[in-house]
Amino acid sequence: RDPSKWSEVLLGLLANEETANRGADLVWHSGFDDQMLTACTNAFEMGWIGSNIFRNLCYSMSWQAVSQDGLVRLFTLLSNHEDPISADVLVNLLDQVLEKEAWPVDSDFVFRVVTTQTHFEERLDAHDYHWHSVCNKLVAYDSTKALPLLDVLLQQMGSNYRLSYDRYVEPLAKSLCRMNPTEAWGIVVSHLLSSAPEWRVDILNWLKGGFGSFNEKNVVPPIAEFPPQIILNWIEQDPEERASMIAHCVSRSLDDEFGGILTRALLANYRNLDGVVSGIRCNFHSGCWSGPRSQHLRAMRDRFRNWLGKDYDVHVRSCIDEEIVYLDREIEAAEISEEREAWNRP
Repeated sequence: RDPSKWSEVLLGLLANEETANRGADLVWHSGFDDQMLTACTNAFEMGWIGSNIFRNLCYSMSWQAVSQDGLVRLFTLLSNHEDPISADVLVNLLDQVLEKEAWPVDSDFVFRVVTTQTHFEERLDAHDYHWHSVCNKLVAYDSTKALPLLDVLLQQMGSNYRLSYDRYVEPLAKSLCRMNPTEAWGIVVSHLLSSAPEWRVDILNWLKGGFGSFNEKNVVPPIAEFPPQIILNWIEQDPEERASMIAHCVSRSLDDEFGGILTRALLANYRNLDGVVSGIRCNFHSGCWSGPRSQHLRAMRDRFRNWLGKDYDVHVRSCIDEEIVYLDREIEAAEISEEREAWNRP
Protein backbone atom coordinates (compact mmCIF):
# COMPACT_ATOMS: atom_id res chain seq x y z
CA ARG A 1 0.00 0.00 0.00
CA ASP A 2 2.92 2.32 0.66
CA PRO A 3 5.91 1.49 -1.60
CA SER A 4 7.94 4.36 -0.18
CA LYS A 5 7.49 3.13 3.38
CA TRP A 6 8.22 -0.44 2.27
CA SER A 7 11.54 0.63 0.75
CA GLU A 8 12.40 2.60 3.88
CA VAL A 9 11.81 -0.45 6.07
CA LEU A 10 13.86 -2.76 3.84
CA LEU A 11 16.75 -0.32 3.57
CA GLY A 12 16.78 -0.04 7.33
CA LEU A 13 16.88 -3.81 7.76
CA LEU A 14 19.67 -4.20 5.19
CA ALA A 15 21.78 -1.53 6.87
CA ASN A 16 22.05 -3.54 10.09
CA GLU A 17 24.08 -6.72 10.51
CA GLU A 18 21.51 -8.34 12.79
CA THR A 19 18.55 -7.76 10.46
CA ALA A 20 20.21 -7.86 7.02
CA ASN A 21 19.20 -11.45 6.35
CA ARG A 22 15.55 -10.66 7.12
CA GLY A 23 15.73 -7.71 4.76
CA ALA A 24 17.25 -9.89 2.03
CA ASP A 25 14.40 -12.40 2.44
CA LEU A 26 11.89 -9.64 1.90
CA VAL A 27 13.74 -8.23 -1.12
CA TRP A 28 13.50 -11.69 -2.68
CA HIS A 29 9.72 -11.32 -2.76
CA SER A 30 9.47 -7.65 -3.76
CA GLY A 31 12.37 -7.46 -6.24
CA PHE A 32 15.23 -5.10 -6.96
CA ASP A 33 15.61 -1.51 -7.96
CA ASP A 34 18.83 0.51 -7.82
CA GLN A 35 18.38 1.38 -4.15
CA MET A 36 17.76 -2.21 -3.15
CA LEU A 37 20.66 -3.48 -5.24
CA THR A 38 23.03 -0.97 -3.63
CA ALA A 39 21.82 -1.89 -0.14
CA CYS A 40 22.12 -5.61 -0.83
CA THR A 41 25.57 -5.35 -2.39
CA ASN A 42 26.70 -3.26 0.61
CA ALA A 43 25.42 -5.95 2.98
CA PHE A 44 27.00 -8.67 0.86
CA GLU A 45 30.33 -6.84 0.82
CA MET A 46 30.18 -6.61 4.62
CA GLY A 47 29.53 -10.34 4.85
CA TRP A 48 26.08 -9.91 6.38
CA ILE A 49 24.17 -11.76 3.65
CA GLY A 50 24.99 -14.48 1.14
CA SER A 51 25.06 -14.26 -2.64
CA ASN A 52 21.94 -16.36 -3.17
CA ILE A 53 19.72 -13.25 -2.91
CA PHE A 54 21.12 -12.02 -6.24
CA ARG A 55 19.76 -15.08 -7.98
CA ASN A 56 16.49 -13.13 -8.01
CA LEU A 57 18.01 -10.93 -10.73
CA CYS A 58 18.29 -13.98 -12.99
CA TYR A 59 14.55 -14.58 -13.14
CA SER A 60 12.30 -12.90 -15.71
CA MET A 61 15.13 -10.61 -16.84
CA SER A 62 14.89 -8.75 -13.52
CA TRP A 63 18.45 -7.46 -13.98
CA GLN A 64 17.06 -5.00 -16.52
CA ALA A 65 15.45 -3.05 -13.66
CA VAL A 66 18.82 -1.95 -12.26
CA SER A 67 21.61 0.23 -13.60
CA GLN A 68 24.63 -1.07 -15.46
CA ASP A 69 26.97 0.44 -12.88
CA GLY A 70 25.15 -1.48 -10.15
CA LEU A 71 25.50 -4.71 -12.10
CA VAL A 72 29.21 -4.17 -12.71
CA ARG A 73 29.82 -3.63 -9.01
CA LEU A 74 27.85 -6.79 -8.24
CA PHE A 75 29.83 -8.76 -10.84
CA THR A 76 33.08 -7.65 -9.22
CA LEU A 77 31.94 -8.61 -5.73
CA LEU A 78 30.67 -12.00 -6.88
CA SER A 79 33.93 -12.71 -8.70
CA ASN A 80 35.83 -12.14 -5.45
CA HIS A 81 33.83 -14.95 -3.80
CA GLU A 82 34.76 -18.31 -5.30
CA ASP A 83 32.04 -20.30 -3.53
CA PRO A 84 29.72 -22.35 -5.81
CA ILE A 85 26.65 -20.16 -5.26
CA SER A 86 28.44 -16.93 -6.13
CA ALA A 87 30.02 -18.54 -9.20
CA ASP A 88 26.64 -19.90 -10.30
CA VAL A 89 24.83 -16.57 -9.91
CA LEU A 90 27.63 -14.74 -11.70
CA VAL A 91 27.73 -16.91 -14.84
CA ASN A 92 23.92 -17.00 -14.96
CA LEU A 93 23.78 -13.20 -14.94
CA LEU A 94 26.65 -12.85 -17.41
CA ASP A 95 24.93 -15.28 -19.76
CA GLN A 96 21.92 -12.96 -19.84
CA VAL A 97 23.72 -9.61 -19.83
CA LEU A 98 26.42 -10.37 -22.44
CA GLU A 99 24.07 -10.15 -25.39
CA LYS A 100 25.19 -6.93 -27.05
CA GLU A 101 28.46 -5.81 -28.57
CA ALA A 102 28.87 -3.15 -25.90
CA TRP A 103 29.71 -5.34 -22.91
CA PRO A 104 29.49 -3.77 -19.42
CA VAL A 105 32.72 -5.62 -18.50
CA ASP A 106 35.81 -6.41 -20.55
CA SER A 107 36.81 -9.80 -21.92
CA ASP A 108 39.70 -10.14 -19.44
CA PHE A 109 37.20 -10.05 -16.59
CA VAL A 110 34.97 -12.67 -18.22
CA PHE A 111 37.99 -14.88 -18.91
CA ARG A 112 38.96 -14.75 -15.24
CA VAL A 113 35.41 -15.65 -14.28
CA VAL A 114 35.04 -18.72 -16.54
CA THR A 115 38.49 -20.08 -15.63
CA THR A 116 37.92 -19.92 -11.88
CA GLN A 117 38.66 -23.27 -10.26
CA THR A 118 35.13 -23.48 -8.81
CA HIS A 119 33.64 -24.14 -12.26
CA PHE A 120 35.68 -27.33 -12.67
CA GLU A 121 34.98 -28.93 -9.33
CA GLU A 122 31.32 -29.77 -8.71
CA ARG A 123 29.72 -30.09 -12.15
CA LEU A 124 26.00 -29.29 -12.14
CA ASP A 125 24.07 -29.34 -15.40
CA ALA A 126 22.17 -26.05 -15.05
CA HIS A 127 25.28 -24.18 -13.94
CA ASP A 128 27.46 -25.80 -16.60
CA TYR A 129 24.98 -24.76 -19.30
CA HIS A 130 25.42 -21.07 -18.42
CA TRP A 131 29.18 -21.47 -18.00
CA HIS A 132 29.44 -23.07 -21.44
CA SER A 133 27.31 -20.33 -22.98
CA VAL A 134 29.44 -17.56 -21.43
CA CYS A 135 32.60 -19.25 -22.75
CA ASN A 136 31.17 -19.31 -26.27
CA LYS A 137 30.17 -15.65 -26.02
CA LEU A 138 33.63 -14.77 -24.76
CA VAL A 139 35.51 -16.29 -27.72
CA ALA A 140 32.95 -14.88 -30.18
CA TYR A 141 33.51 -11.42 -28.69
CA ASP A 142 37.30 -11.73 -28.32
CA SER A 143 38.87 -14.53 -30.35
CA THR A 144 42.26 -13.98 -28.68
CA LYS A 145 40.86 -15.73 -25.61
CA ALA A 146 40.26 -19.02 -27.47
CA LEU A 147 43.75 -20.51 -27.14
CA PRO A 148 44.30 -19.44 -23.50
CA LEU A 149 40.92 -20.96 -22.67
CA LEU A 150 41.88 -24.20 -24.40
CA ASP A 151 45.09 -24.24 -22.39
CA VAL A 152 43.11 -23.95 -19.15
CA LEU A 153 40.66 -26.69 -20.15
CA LEU A 154 43.46 -29.15 -20.97
CA GLN A 155 45.20 -28.29 -17.72
CA GLN A 156 41.99 -28.97 -15.79
CA MET A 157 41.54 -32.33 -17.55
CA GLY A 158 44.86 -33.38 -16.07
CA SER A 159 43.52 -32.70 -12.57
CA ASN A 160 40.04 -34.10 -13.16
CA TYR A 161 39.83 -36.95 -15.68
CA ARG A 162 36.06 -36.80 -16.07
CA LEU A 163 36.38 -33.38 -17.69
CA SER A 164 37.81 -35.16 -20.75
CA TYR A 165 34.32 -36.51 -21.47
CA ASP A 166 32.23 -33.81 -19.78
CA ARG A 167 29.22 -32.92 -21.94
CA TYR A 168 30.17 -29.22 -21.93
CA VAL A 169 33.97 -29.19 -21.58
CA GLU A 170 34.63 -31.78 -24.30
CA PRO A 171 32.74 -30.01 -27.14
CA LEU A 172 33.94 -26.57 -26.00
CA ALA A 173 37.59 -27.62 -26.20
CA LYS A 174 36.90 -29.16 -29.61
CA SER A 175 35.33 -25.94 -30.94
CA LEU A 176 38.31 -23.91 -29.67
CA CYS A 177 40.65 -26.13 -31.69
CA ARG A 178 38.54 -25.55 -34.78
CA MET A 179 39.11 -21.78 -34.53
CA ASN A 180 42.88 -22.06 -35.02
CA PRO A 181 43.92 -25.70 -35.57
CA THR A 182 47.65 -25.13 -36.10
CA GLU A 183 48.25 -23.09 -32.95
CA ALA A 184 45.79 -25.24 -30.99
CA TRP A 185 47.82 -28.32 -31.87
CA GLY A 186 50.87 -26.63 -30.37
CA ILE A 187 48.98 -26.25 -27.09
CA VAL A 188 47.80 -29.86 -27.20
CA VAL A 189 51.37 -31.03 -27.84
CA SER A 190 52.72 -29.01 -24.91
CA HIS A 191 50.30 -30.83 -22.61
CA LEU A 192 50.97 -34.24 -24.16
CA LEU A 193 54.69 -33.78 -23.54
CA SER A 194 54.25 -32.25 -20.08
CA SER A 195 54.11 -35.66 -18.40
CA ALA A 196 56.56 -37.54 -20.66
CA PRO A 197 57.35 -40.38 -20.65
CA GLU A 198 53.95 -40.93 -19.03
CA TRP A 199 50.94 -40.41 -21.31
CA ARG A 200 48.25 -37.84 -20.64
CA VAL A 201 45.42 -40.36 -20.97
CA ASP A 202 42.87 -37.65 -20.20
CA ILE A 203 43.86 -35.70 -23.32
CA LEU A 204 44.09 -38.86 -25.43
CA ASN A 205 40.58 -39.79 -24.31
CA TRP A 206 39.31 -36.32 -25.22
CA LEU A 207 41.08 -36.34 -28.60
CA LYS A 208 39.41 -39.57 -29.67
CA GLY A 209 35.97 -38.30 -28.61
CA GLY A 210 35.53 -39.83 -25.17
CA PHE A 211 34.42 -43.38 -24.55
CA GLY A 212 32.73 -43.82 -27.91
CA SER A 213 29.34 -43.32 -29.42
CA PHE A 214 26.27 -45.46 -28.97
CA ASN A 215 25.47 -48.14 -31.56
CA GLU A 216 28.47 -47.29 -33.73
CA LYS A 217 27.20 -43.83 -34.63
CA ASN A 218 29.90 -41.97 -36.55
CA VAL A 219 31.13 -38.75 -34.95
CA VAL A 220 33.95 -36.34 -35.73
CA PRO A 221 36.43 -36.58 -32.83
CA PRO A 222 38.47 -33.56 -31.69
CA ILE A 223 41.65 -34.94 -33.27
CA ALA A 224 39.97 -34.68 -36.67
CA GLU A 225 39.88 -30.88 -36.23
CA PHE A 226 43.65 -30.74 -36.84
CA PRO A 227 45.28 -31.01 -40.29
CA PRO A 228 46.60 -34.59 -40.46
CA GLN A 229 49.94 -33.49 -41.88
CA ILE A 230 50.91 -31.37 -38.86
CA ILE A 231 50.23 -34.38 -36.63
CA LEU A 232 52.22 -36.68 -38.91
CA ASN A 233 55.10 -34.17 -38.98
CA TRP A 234 55.09 -34.15 -35.17
CA ILE A 235 55.10 -37.95 -35.04
CA GLU A 236 58.01 -38.14 -37.48
CA GLN A 237 60.21 -36.25 -35.03
CA ASP A 238 60.05 -39.21 -32.63
CA PRO A 239 58.03 -42.05 -34.18
CA GLU A 240 59.00 -44.69 -31.62
CA GLU A 241 57.34 -42.73 -28.82
CA ARG A 242 54.67 -40.72 -30.60
CA ALA A 243 53.13 -43.04 -33.19
CA SER A 244 51.71 -45.39 -30.57
CA MET A 245 50.47 -42.49 -28.46
CA ILE A 246 48.52 -40.96 -31.33
CA ALA A 247 47.27 -44.40 -32.42
CA HIS A 248 45.36 -44.55 -29.14
CA CYS A 249 43.41 -41.37 -29.94
CA VAL A 250 42.75 -41.50 -33.69
CA SER A 251 39.29 -41.68 -35.21
CA ARG A 252 37.29 -44.90 -35.01
CA SER A 253 36.61 -44.53 -38.73
CA LEU A 254 38.63 -44.80 -41.94
CA ASP A 255 36.36 -42.35 -43.77
CA ASP A 256 37.82 -38.94 -44.59
CA GLU A 257 34.87 -36.98 -43.19
CA PHE A 258 35.33 -38.57 -39.76
CA GLY A 259 39.10 -38.16 -39.50
CA GLY A 260 40.04 -41.44 -41.15
CA ILE A 261 42.93 -39.90 -43.11
CA LEU A 262 45.14 -39.90 -40.02
CA THR A 263 44.06 -43.41 -39.01
CA ARG A 264 44.96 -44.75 -42.44
CA ALA A 265 48.28 -42.88 -42.47
CA LEU A 266 49.30 -44.51 -39.19
CA LEU A 267 48.39 -47.96 -40.50
CA ALA A 268 50.26 -47.33 -43.74
CA ASN A 269 53.42 -45.81 -42.28
CA TYR A 270 53.80 -46.98 -38.67
CA ARG A 271 51.97 -50.33 -38.49
CA ASN A 272 55.23 -52.13 -37.55
CA LEU A 273 55.87 -49.99 -34.49
CA ASP A 274 54.81 -51.46 -31.18
CA GLY A 275 51.36 -50.35 -30.04
CA VAL A 276 50.18 -48.71 -33.26
CA VAL A 277 47.87 -51.41 -34.65
CA SER A 278 46.71 -52.52 -31.21
CA GLY A 279 45.93 -48.92 -30.23
CA ILE A 280 43.84 -48.36 -33.34
CA ARG A 281 42.02 -51.65 -32.81
CA CYS A 282 41.20 -50.62 -29.23
CA ASN A 283 39.57 -47.48 -30.56
CA PHE A 284 37.50 -49.39 -33.08
CA HIS A 285 36.24 -51.77 -30.41
CA SER A 286 35.35 -49.10 -27.86
CA GLY A 287 31.84 -47.74 -27.58
CA CYS A 288 28.41 -48.93 -26.50
CA TRP A 289 25.62 -50.91 -28.10
CA SER A 290 22.29 -52.51 -27.26
CA GLY A 291 21.02 -55.94 -28.22
CA PRO A 292 22.94 -59.15 -28.98
CA ARG A 293 26.71 -58.91 -29.19
CA SER A 294 26.70 -60.87 -32.45
CA GLN A 295 24.48 -58.23 -34.04
CA HIS A 296 26.84 -55.48 -32.90
CA LEU A 297 29.85 -57.34 -34.32
CA ARG A 298 28.13 -57.98 -37.66
CA ALA A 299 27.45 -54.26 -38.00
CA MET A 300 31.11 -53.58 -37.32
CA ARG A 301 32.16 -56.22 -39.87
CA ASP A 302 29.91 -54.57 -42.48
CA ARG A 303 31.78 -51.31 -41.94
CA PHE A 304 35.14 -53.01 -42.52
CA ARG A 305 33.84 -54.80 -45.61
CA ASN A 306 32.73 -51.44 -46.97
CA TRP A 307 36.21 -50.00 -46.40
CA LEU A 308 37.77 -53.03 -48.06
CA GLY A 309 36.07 -52.01 -51.29
CA LYS A 310 37.73 -48.61 -51.31
CA ASP A 311 41.02 -47.67 -52.93
CA TYR A 312 43.13 -47.53 -49.77
CA ASP A 313 46.83 -48.24 -49.32
CA VAL A 314 47.70 -51.94 -49.62
CA HIS A 315 48.88 -52.05 -46.00
CA VAL A 316 45.60 -50.51 -44.82
CA ARG A 317 43.68 -53.12 -46.81
CA SER A 318 45.78 -55.85 -45.19
CA CYS A 319 44.85 -54.55 -41.72
CA ILE A 320 41.18 -54.48 -42.75
CA ASP A 321 41.41 -58.10 -43.90
CA GLU A 322 42.89 -59.13 -40.56
CA GLU A 323 40.13 -57.33 -38.68
CA ILE A 324 37.41 -59.03 -40.74
CA VAL A 325 38.93 -62.45 -40.00
CA TYR A 326 38.99 -61.59 -36.30
CA LEU A 327 35.36 -60.41 -36.39
CA ASP A 328 34.30 -63.60 -38.17
CA ARG A 329 35.64 -65.65 -35.27
CA GLU A 330 34.11 -63.37 -32.65
CA ILE A 331 30.71 -63.42 -34.35
CA GLU A 332 30.70 -67.21 -34.42
CA ALA A 333 31.64 -67.38 -30.73
CA ALA A 334 28.99 -64.79 -29.83
CA GLU A 335 26.28 -66.68 -31.72
CA ILE A 336 27.15 -69.94 -29.93
CA SER A 337 27.05 -68.17 -26.56
CA GLU A 338 23.70 -66.55 -27.36
CA GLU A 339 22.21 -69.89 -28.46
CA ARG A 340 23.29 -71.49 -25.20
CA GLU A 341 21.79 -68.66 -23.19
CA ALA A 342 18.52 -68.97 -25.08
CA TRP A 343 18.49 -72.75 -24.53
CA ASN A 344 19.12 -72.42 -20.78
CA ARG A 345 16.63 -69.61 -20.29
CA PRO A 346 13.55 -70.88 -18.34
